[in-house]
Amino acid sequence: MEVPRIKELISREKGKKVVMLGNEAMARGALEAGIGFASTYPGTPASEVGDSIAEIAQDLPGLTFQYSTNEYVALENAIGASWAGVRSLCTMKMVGMNVAADPLFTLAYSGVVGGLVVINGGDPSASSSTNEQDNRYYGLHARIPVVEPSSTQESKDFVVESFNISEKYDVPVIVNSTARACHAVGVVELGELKDPPKEGYFKKNWAKYYNAQVLTVMNHQKLIGNQNKMIQEYAPVTKLNKILPGDSKTGIITSGMSYDYTLEALNSLGIHDVPILKLGLVYPLSPKQITDFASNLDQVVIMEELDPFLEGEVKKIAYDQGLEIPIRGKELFPSAGELNTDIAMQAYAKAFDKVPPINMDELNLKVFGAAVILPMRTPAMCPGCPHRATYYAIKKAVEGKGYDVVWSNDIGCYAMGALPPFQMGDLMTCMSAGESIASGMSYKTKKQKTVAFIGDSTFLHTGIPGLLNAVWNDADLLLVIMDNRWTAMTGHQPTPATGINWSGKKAKSVNLRDIVTSLGVDYVRMADPFNVKNTIAIFEEALKKTGVRVVISQQECLLETRRRNRAAIEERKEKGVRQYIDVNEDACIFCEECIKEFGCPAMTVTEFEGEKVSHIDMSRCVECMVCKHLCKGCAISVTKVYPGKTILEEKSK
Repeated sequence: MEVPRIKELISREKGKKVVMLGNEAMARGALEAGIGFASTYPGTPASEVGDSIAEIAQDLPGLTFQYSTNEYVALENAIGASWAGVRSLCTMKMVGMNVAADPLFTLAYSGVVGGLVVINGGDPSASSSTNEQDNRYYGLHARIPVVEPSSTQESKDFVVESFNISEKYDVPVIVNSTARACHAVGVVELGELKDPPKEGYFKKNWAKYYNAQVLTVMNHQKLIGNQNKMIQEYAPVTKLNKILPGDSKTGIITSGMSYDYTLEALNSLGIHDVPILKLGLVYPLSPKQITDFASNLDQVVIMEELDPFLEGEVKKIAYDQGLEIPIRGKELFPSAGELNTDIAMQAYAKAFDKVPPINMDELNLKVFGAAVILPMRTPAMCPGCPHRATYYAIKKAVEGKGYDVVWSNDIGCYAMGALPPFQMGDLMTCMSAGESIASGMSYKTKKQKTVAFIGDSTFLHTGIPGLLNAVWNDADLLLVIMDNRWTAMTGHQPTPATGINWSGKKAKSVNLRDIVTSLGVDYVRMADPFNVKNTIAIFEEALKKTGVRVVISQQECLLETRRRNRAAIEERKEKGVRQYIDVNEDACIFCEECIKEFGCPAMTVTEFEGEKVSHIDMSRCVECMVCKHLCKGCAISVTKVYPGKTILEEKSK
């Protein structure tokens, strides 16, 4: 559903102030920079950058947008557009950069024609990821500039400037935005909206684009020269960095959201007049700017999230420039987890020898011991999620068989199968790794069965090579493809198997069964997880077999089904037809299979006047009807109530 503020992305009212998410602001920045191409593989926390552009791409003739099959494909498409002279944007989450790293490093050698910006969504605290990877190191490793915004306004403005940097210094630019900045909401003043170019042209230049042997070395030398030029010309004077003057002999260097935490913490501690170097360009740093800032200080404190990236770069500059002052960073701030104002206040209290305004023991409990005093909110699959039915079916298929099963899981909604009531997730590493790890185990764990789960989007992302390798090398693996037709966890973006493209128009739909069969898999079965008994039978058969077996459990995400069918549901209501799904108390045997084994969020068992009562909460029920399939007492009833009738009258029929 379209968010009203999305329309502001294409507003031509320069100077207008609007409320935006950080991700939306970065999308607006790309549009103000005049991009003609944008690509993404959706990943939290950066998903809304691409989603926002998808919402308005049809309204800007000349703008090409795509949801790509994975990150390296997304980047390679953006490279092609850039080399045709068109400004291009590519967005991904931080672990997606690992997938895109191969073309990224060589792209830095060849450089760009139209500016190319890669937006990276970082995830301190691993709220939606399997690690806390700090991608500023990609800038250091690949000699690519890294820009880091600290507000929604900067999120827009820094993207615009990143395109200018890219073209001026013939290099891609990484915009590093953490989850807090991506999802922050703030006021943004709009700049001029540029029309996308409708066409580009590739000018052949063999030496620039053909990286092999001596040409590679020459392009590497060119990259180093451009970086040195940037350090000398741009880094010392860029407006991406700013200095807040002060007379204190302790100075602070910080960037991104850590800058905001710093200001709040210093204000709470009553510390004023502190010189602060706020970095927007976090790589490369200017030795001159660092030296000018620190030369008259007694000590420098560096606040940054995750690794001591800035700390290491500043210390190298200090050593080279002969600055003999203490530089304190990770001795004060943790290297793991997301920082916040309370952590900043605790650290700056030590650095400035101040007594914080609150008890430090209470603060420590608040910052580090919240899990002790706050109830944990356990993630759960949505009501009617087909993955829940799939897990239930395979759980019943192994029940009582004496199998020793290794459950290899993957990234997506189905990762929650590792939690109660299923507890079918022994390992999870990264996208599509589960199938290959399970394959590797299968060669050596002869007394165990290996079962891997993978989503349809993940399978099309990087799962195909892993399955091909398993077939080629004769693994003993049962692969369950959880096909809900969407990239659901990141916001229900379409996949090549959904049957629509980014704009919602009908598109070519690939057939997963055909793909699996073409890879040489002889045993392939299709299952509808909502048909529980049949799905259990399919898994029972598959578990008895050996070699590579694939079960495609196919049922659309109920959220998308209900969105699409909302009009039909509303029409039924308008006609006065109501549907009730309930438990026949006389038939219910209170086995609680629906709750304890299946984990239906809508089912409850309570006590009333000393007796057990089963109930279905219709505000949570999505009418998937799995409960009717698994109920041992056949106690689930469905009653349609027509106009002029009551539910008691209908039940009495």
